[in-house]
Amino acid sequence: MHNSIFSQIKDHPLMFVLALGLHVLLVVVLTISMSNHSAPKMPAAKKIDTVKAIIIDASIVEKEKQKLIRAEKSKQNKQVAQKNKLDREAKKARDKRKKEEKRLAKLKTEEKKRKQKLAKKEKSEREKKKKELAKLKQEQKELEQKRRDEQQKLAAIESKRKAEEDAIRKKKQAAEAEVRRKAQEAEMRQQMLEEERRLEKQSAENQKLLSQYLYQIQKKVEINWSAPASMTSGWACEVLVVQNRFGEVQNVRTKQCSGSDAFKSTVERAVRKASPLPEAPNNDVFDKEVSFTFRPDV
Repeated sequence: MHNSIFSQIKDHPLMFVLALGLHVLLVVVLTISMSNHSAPKMPAAKKIDTVKAIIIDASIVEKEKQKLIRAEKSKQNKQVAQKNKLDREAKKARDKRKKEEKRLAKLKTEEKKRKQKLAKKEKSEREKKKKELAKLKQEQKELEQKRRDEQQKLAAIESKRKAEEDAIRKKKQAAEAEVRRKAQEAEMRQQMLEEERRLEKQSAENQKLLSQYLYQIQKKVEINWSAPASMTSGWACEVLVVQNRFGEVQNVRTKQCSGSDAFKSTVERAVRKASPLPEAPNNDVFDKEVSFTFRPDV
């Protein structure tokens, strides 16, 4: 019951204070009224007990009142503190959002400027390349025309030199031009001869290296080869091997074989087991398709 009373007081503190005030005022009025009029004498013990009960009740009520006031004040303080905290967090969130929006707007503006700058640069480079290409074409055209003009001029000088005996100077120029031309031709012939010799030498070296390379492949295949039961001497197969740049065998095909089908199968298996094949000595010798004759020494 006490808990119910305290609960109602806690829920309606102002009403409780007002009711308490009215009761105190009523007690004061009754006390004054009783002191001014004669009344039957009551036993002293009973009077003292009544006063004590009233005083005790008022003290408890006052304590509860102060307790409720403090609780209400504490509750209000907590609510104010919670509201202030929420306001600070909301302001912080708004500031953070504004800051993020500014940052995103700045990034968007920078990205737009970067794209515009890049597009402008690409356009400038395209125009520059276009102009350079046009210039090169014009220079090529002018050089071609100049070459034709030079040829026509040399022809005219040569014709005039033959036609006019008194044009010594022109004859001399034509002769010097002829000498220079012959000297250039001689130099070009010498360079071509040296290049032919170099290519012949390189070709001969590559042929030698190719022979060694094919011999190494055949030997490795022979190491991985097992003769069939019906093998006889003199059998041979022309083998076409497809390999990658690392010598790994990708395909094997026998074109002509003088032996049995069993011999042909053993040759194909030996080639696959020999993967990777020996490395080529240089790029000129290397070929993705390698052809050789497998002739085992039996």
